[in-house]
Amino acid sequence: MSGWRERVCIAASMWLVLASPVPGWAQQYWAPVRVQTEGPAATPATFAPAESSTSPFSVLVGTNWASAYYWRGFRQTPNGSPNLQPYLELGVKLLKDAGPLSSLVIAPGIWTNWNDGSRTDFDREEFWLTLPYFKATATWWETLSTTVTYTYYKSVGSSSGLNEVGLGFGLNDAKWLGAFAFNPNLLLAFDFETEEALTGSLPSYRVYMGLGLAPGYTFFESSRLPVNISVPMTFGFSVKDFYVQRRVSRCPAVITAGFGNCVTFEDQNQAFGYFSGGPLISMPLKFIPASFGSWTLQGGVQFLALNSALAARNDQRSFVPIGSVGLSLTY
Repeated sequence: MSGWRERVCIAASMWLVLASPVPGWAQQYWAPVRVQTEGPAATPATFAPAESSTSPFSVLVGTNWASAYYWRGFRQTPNGSPNLQPYLELGVKLLKDAGPLSSLVIAPGIWTNWNDGSRTDFDREEFWLTLPYFKATATWWETLSTTVTYTYYKSVGSSSGLNEVGLGFGLNDAKWLGAFAFNPNLLLAFDFETEEALTGSLPSYRVYMGLGLAPGYTFFESSRLPVNISVPMTFGFSVKDFYVQRRVSRCPAVITAGFGNCVTFEDQNQAFGYFSGGPLISMPLKFIPASFGSWTLQGGVQFLALNSALAARNDQRSFVPIGSVGLSLTY
């Protein structure tokens, strides 16, 4: 059996096992929004049981289909090629209502992207990116979440991986703004190795900053088929050497003399990397019996606006639409 068929069979087997009937409290769990360009470890959202749940354990499993895969503006697969993105996350609530600390949750997980097509940077017929991660999220006063995440990026065709530590901050401002909440969030990510399969040849120590908003509104909230429409937006910035543009210039005449054609290279940091935003529609499938868990169907379109360095790596395309649809199960 070929490699890609084995992976599909493993993914399908994992889905069938985890989708088995579960206890009635399953529908009380909350599934965080999955942002296709980032992966699950990028958002500071808390993954934890609802307060009415009696169990400290939680499970999230699902998959997305996307028309392209970009990692913080870096193209990973050809535009228009199908990408399958299964994920699995386990949550354990360690503390609850300890003074200002509303909850403390740890959650190991894995997120993958599989593309059956030619790689953007390698002569391969398939691309499989694996993101095992571990995160700890503390929620304060039921409004502020702080998350520490370790993620290891490993792709097919690369002998090394990218180690990253992320610090995430999220604010649930619905307490003050109600239905007009913006849900702002901030991510600071520190990369400690260079992974050419993701970003190309860049410095070994880099710092990324992402600023995000996710305004939205739920229609038919009391019905069996509520519809949530949100517009998640992300602004990606380089704090240190994350987005670098290499400039080539000729050497001064005094140096060029006797050496023929001489050129110099200078790497310049670009503060702004990309903007991502677009409508996302989520539908909790409440008509499914609670004993089978809490199911959510979602789909949407993202629009990427890339800086000049990222556009140069994307066939000079600075604007990219990405469509996606996904299904998740929580219990």
